[in-house]
Amino acid sequence: MSPSRRALPRVAFTLVELLVVIAIIGVLVALLLPAVQGARESARRMQCGNHLKQWALGCLNFENTRGHVPKGSYATGTWPEGGQASWMFVALGYIEAGNLHSQVVGAGSLPNAVTRGILPATVKIIRCPSDLFERGNYKHSNYIGSTGPNCNNPPSGCPAPFQLHCNGQVMTHSTNIAPPPLNPPTHPGYEPSVTHGSASFETGTRGMFGRGHNLAPASAPPGNPPGSPLIRLSTVTDGTSNTLFIGETLPEYFEPMRFASTFGWPGGLNHIAQGQTIQPINWKIDRIPVSTPLFINNCGCDANINPSGDKARCIMNWAVTWGFKSNHPNGAMFALVDGSVHFVSQNIDHRAYQHLGCRDDGMSASIQ
Repeated sequence: MSPSRRALPRVAFTLVELLVVIAIIGVLVALLLPAVQGARESARRMQCGNHLKQWALGCLNFENTRGHVPKGSYATGTWPEGGQASWMFVALGYIEAGNLHSQVVGAGSLPNAVTRGILPATVKIIRCPSDLFERGNYKHSNYIGSTGPNCNNPPSGCPAPFQLHCNGQVMTHSTNIAPPPLNPPTHPGYEPSVTHGSASFETGTRGMFGRGHNLAPASAPPGNPPGSPLIRLSTVTDGTSNTLFIGETLPEYFEPMRFASTFGWPGGLNHIAQGQTIQPINWKIDRIPVSTPLFINNCGCDANINPSGDKARCIMNWAVTWGFKSNHPNGAMFALVDGSVHFVSQNIDHRAYQHLGCRDDGMSASIQ
């Protein structure tokens, strides 16, 4: 046999070498996976912020045309600024995604839009990509208007752990729409306010939106009509760059979303205009099955609705569930009244958070 045809030694992996290579690959994957997940979350958070910016700009475009930001809800008025339309539906006509707005307006009313199969419907900017809860339920939205540091009387049988910031007073859901001020205050709180953000007049609303109410409270100025108040930018005396406008929520843990109106986010008087700062960001609410029936006007905190047994974590306790929350680690995204978008840490100083939520308390807290 010639030297050129002599067989060469066979090169192959041994079992030990193969196992070492597999182990090295596993370690590399374990090291890279958090970085990949972090990059994906960063991208989702950026997209979520872009959605908030579009909503803020839509509201500002509306204000530039109409002289006030969209009302929290339109219990009264002429369609399409009436008929129980929400601030989000009205603002939809002032941003690039206005096709759905045109279809619903053309239907003549929200009920007609439901009858014709136009609603429930969604558009991309309604949901944060970090929240996968019931993505096929087109009634949900991840964005709610800020009513600021409102008092929030709880339903019967529920605790209100944050009402002490309402000038030291804890009241139940009753005929008292606003607690009387204490003099001197027993707690350095954030002043009494119309509970639930239900004031129908501008001076009774501390944030940028009013939740809306069918009746004007007794404390309203004479001749004040029922419904959400008109908020003008001229009343944002703390500065548009120091006032929260729109923020995030999680429909799974937000009582009004679980009791969504027939129309979903485009309408209803009690849905997407009641984001409060009096509760801490990302306050934990018990997870409950989607099929679990809920009970309105009381905690109803049995083992199904309140698995932890802590009624301060019960989804039916609106004194705790109406705060801002997200799936972003350690905080949530907010749009400010100047149209800028910021991530706010859940560890923000609570008093500074209230000052950011209030548009006219004379305390210009910084978002930084």
